[in-house]
Amino acid sequence: MSKAAPAGRNRFSISNIKTRPKVLLASLLPLVLVVGVGVLAVVNLGKMAERAKWVEHTQYVLSESEAILAAALNMETGLRGYLLAGQEEYFAPYQEGGTEAFAKLAALQETVSDNPVQVERLQEAQRILSGWQSDVAETAITLRLEIGDSQTMNDMADEVKKARGKVFFDEFRAKISQMIEEEEVLLADRRNTFAALVNAGIADPDYLNNSLQAVENTHQVISQAKDLLAAAVDMETGMRGFLLAGDKAFLEPYLAGSKRFNDILADLRLAMFDDMMQMNRLNAIGETIDEWRNTVVVPMLDLRREIGDAATMDDMADLVAEGRGKTYFDAFRAVMAEFQAEEEALMVTRREANEAISAQTRTLLPVAIGAAVLFGSVLALAIGSSMASAVQSITKAMKGLADGDNAVKITGQQRGDEVGDMARSLEVFRDQLAQMQEAEQKKAEGKDAELKNVVQELSSRLSRLSEGDLTIQIQENFPEEYEQLRADFNASIENLSTTVVQVVDSTSSIRNGAAEISQASDDLSQRTESQAATLEQTAAAIDELTASVRNAAEGARNVESTVQEARQEAEESGEVVQSAVTAMGGIEESSTKISQIISVIDDIAFQTNLLALNAGVEAARAGEAGRGFAVVASEVRALAQRSSDAAMEIKTLIGDSTRQVEQGVDLVGRAGEALQSIVGRVSHISQLVSEIAEGAAEQSTGLAEINTGMTQLDQVTQQNAAMVEEATAAGHMLNNDAGKLSELVSNFRISGDTAVRTAPPAPALPDAGPAPSAHGDGWAEEPAPVPAAAAEGNAARNLWQDF
Repeated sequence: MSKAAPAGRNRFSISNIKTRPKVLLASLLPLVLVVGVGVLAVVNLGKMAERAKWVEHTQYVLSESEAILAAALNMETGLRGYLLAGQEEYFAPYQEGGTEAFAKLAALQETVSDNPVQVERLQEAQRILSGWQSDVAETAITLRLEIGDSQTMNDMADEVKKARGKVFFDEFRAKISQMIEEEEVLLADRRNTFAALVNAGIADPDYLNNSLQAVENTHQVISQAKDLLAAAVDMETGMRGFLLAGDKAFLEPYLAGSKRFNDILADLRLAMFDDMMQMNRLNAIGETIDEWRNTVVVPMLDLRREIGDAATMDDMADLVAEGRGKTYFDAFRAVMAEFQAEEEALMVTRREANEAISAQTRTLLPVAIGAAVLFGSVLALAIGSSMASAVQSITKAMKGLADGDNAVKITGQQRGDEVGDMARSLEVFRDQLAQMQEAEQKKAEGKDAELKNVVQELSSRLSRLSEGDLTIQIQENFPEEYEQLRADFNASIENLSTTVVQVVDSTSSIRNGAAEISQASDDLSQRTESQAATLEQTAAAIDELTASVRNAAEGARNVESTVQEARQEAEESGEVVQSAVTAMGGIEESSTKISQIISVIDDIAFQTNLLALNAGVEAARAGEAGRGFAVVASEVRALAQRSSDAAMEIKTLIGDSTRQVEQGVDLVGRAGEALQSIVGRVSHISQLVSEIAEGAAEQSTGLAEINTGMTQLDQVTQQNAAMVEEATAAGHMLNNDAGKLSELVSNFRISGDTAVRTAPPAPALPDAGPAPSAHGDGWAEEPAPVPAAAAEGNAARNLWQDF
């Protein structure tokens, strides 16, 4: 009997907790801690991403503010260039800079709408720039229009009109734009990488910081590139201010911009030393600015110093010298500097917050993971040790019971978990096992005699069964415990008798079916051989067809190459015709200019004729004293008339030449159109030939695949022929084995002394030859007639001969 568990059991011990809760506790608690660590990491990564967005927002604002300053400087530079040269193309930077500056100011106010102080600064900058435009720029433009083409300072104006500085600055701006575009592409790629890492939530914080630092470095490079452009514009603005006013104070932006340009260029070279393409661009930018200084700036500054106080354009020089524009731009730069300082402070604050979150994440993650691992290990060790010791004790007791030791000691009955239930159940099992063994021993002594009689009866019946007698059912009743054994024995004998009868009936059908299978296999073998020969001939024909299609494809490729060369020559001829049209246009233009010159000569001849006529009149008035002068006047008049006639003749010839040139241009243009049409037709023919070549190649590939398939089909047919031969041999073996089976079952008796009757064996199939035996010995068999079903099958086989 089981013993009750002690009443004073500790209900809060680990041993009183069920196994499932203990396992779940040991596995889920560390998982919960790991999930907590993951949630902490995801939250911190989200904060880092948010801070990164704000840092990027601040960098964008700073970049736009630099662009506004550059646009304002473009306005000032364009204005001064226009005031110097008086040409409209120098006025374009002023107009474009104004459009860009005011548009970016309005857009930037929307961007920083969350910061009212910054919005007020941008509005103040907009008012200052508008005031400069209305009070200074428009006044100077009006005055320059009134001055027009002044007859003084022409040397300076001529130098400015040469636009040599514009060439250098166009090249400089192009290279700066290329560098900024390259960095913006790199910035977009790095920004996408950082966003992907943050969204994934599994990246290492140090790697995230490196990615964020790379994005910030790219932002800084773009900002410095824009600062480099602004410094160059400052240099150009200072130079033009000095050229206008002649005052050294206006040269200060040039000197300061030059120093700042060199510093920024050096910083960019340090930041991009590992990017060879960008380094080449920076070197080209430095060389361009140096050449501009030496070729344009220094000569023009020296020329302006030589001019000094020019006698004209004084009003313009005085207006520029008043420095009203400088006052506006100083105020504008001050407001924009305050705006940028505020944004830079915000960027520093946001970057420090991001770094603080990153440092916190790097500190908390290892601590939390270590705590989770330690707590989980201690809990698992405690639970595992408790369960292992209890299970070992139960296992030892069960082994003792299995070895027959009913006095084995069982411990752990006081536990409240499954191990305690097992211990208590094992104790009950041990007590009941001892009682059962005692009862079985007493019962076994009374059953030995009955068992002996039953065994003797069964032994006798089984001996007769071994001799083939199936009429050995037991009619006498057995003791109650063995009655079921008697019924099972009788049922087995009955089933065996029925089975033998069925085997006898099935043996004849098996033999007849085996004969039919053998004949069908022979026919199938012949058809398979015929099919293999046909497949071999088909494969040879497909090989020849494949070679023919391959030759056609190669010919199409050759035609395609020839058509490509013809199209290329036609295109080159079209280019020659176009050049001829251009040359004839130049001839036509030159003829027009010659006609104009001839008209001028004709006018001069007419004026000369008038002057000669007036001289002749005056000579006539002078009388004898003017006779010689009258002769000269007459000769001059005759010469003027001949010049006029020659000019008219030349003009007529030029007109004829012009008409012929026009006809030539028209004819050459038609030839060019015809060549273009030929090029189009040749291109179309090339496309068609390419399609033919591709189709031929596809046909060749398809035929090769068909050839491969035919080869495989031939192999399969050969394999089928071999399998048919094996099936034929197996049919013969099945026929012989069926006969042997009939002889074996004829030894059984199923009722009284009657032996099993078997059907006569089927006759051997014609042309089958000796059939192999599955047993390897020569059992005799008598021929039997082919059944009707087999005869019908042979009649139908002729229908398959064409397969």
